[in-house]
Amino acid sequence: MSTTPSNWLNRRERGTVFGIRAAFRFATLMGRPLTKLLVGSIAMWYRLFDRRSVQHSRDWLRRATGEAPGFWAVYRHLYTFAQVVLDRAFLLTGRTKSLRFTHTGLDLLQRQQATGHGAVLLGAHLGSYEAMRAGGDHDDLRIKIVGYFANAKMINSLMAELNPSWSTQVIHLGDDPVGVMANVQDSIERGEFVAVMADRTGLNERIVEAPFFGEPAAFASGPFLMASILRCPVYLVFGLYRAPNRYDLYCERFADRIELPRRDREAALRHYAEAYAARVEHHARLAPENWFNFFDFWKPHAPATAPTPAATPERAHP
Repeated sequence: MSTTPSNWLNRRERGTVFGIRAAFRFATLMGRPLTKLLVGSIAMWYRLFDRRSVQHSRDWLRRATGEAPGFWAVYRHLYTFAQVVLDRAFLLTGRTKSLRFTHTGLDLLQRQQATGHGAVLLGAHLGSYEAMRAGGDHDDLRIKIVGYFANAKMINSLMAELNPSWSTQVIHLGDDPVGVMANVQDSIERGEFVAVMADRTGLNERIVEAPFFGEPAAFASGPFLMASILRCPVYLVFGLYRAPNRYDLYCERFADRIELPRRDREAALRHYAEAYAARVEHHARLAPENWFNFFDFWKPHAPATAPTPAATPERAHP
């Protein structure tokens, strides 16, 4: 296990406040069916002009499918990303009539909530977390998302405009780890679910390596450390987009508790990281176009500097 910063935090912003706002406003005003042309235009722009995202898409699809992707395979990958991002407007405002949801393992969360005790939900930048939360609204599942949101201030500001309660549903990682941990602990004690992603590492964050699609990759150790302190159940959750309007929501039990004994902490961390990576790989193979890490996931990260906001595929996670 080692310490390394992550290069996804350092992408320069190519989008604009006006462009992001216009896209979301168009989606909410005109309705989801009429956004297809807009989504297609956004995806085509990235396909034609964003060489870095195209290259990372090619590399990923080749690794995930075992085949050399052509022009349209990369376009569909970028199109899926754009569609899932814009679907946030509908998920956050409750306009989900045009969307369908399937559930696998939802009963696990229902039974957990019935105990009155919260749990940690582990996910990845695979599909949509918002879909997981919105798809469970009718079951009164209370989910808070823990994450680093300072690198996407424009989009998050718009999220708060679309849904004023959005800011109360997230826990921002920042310079006060003690305060964050206290907030998370309070949420768990109130019987809420705390969702966190372990597939990206933050600035100067400790990482743990695990095999992923045939090569070692760096995963964040923080979510596993946090879960071990909370001493609560941990579930894996994924919301995979299926064209044209369906989200397949998956939940599976990961651990009754994450145990990290002092003597063998690093070995235990590797064990949990490997189990997590194996399940992310399984679900990524089911829907490769839902993978939204548009950077070299396996390459050692370059030294990081202070993060800046961005609205590129590396940042605007759905």
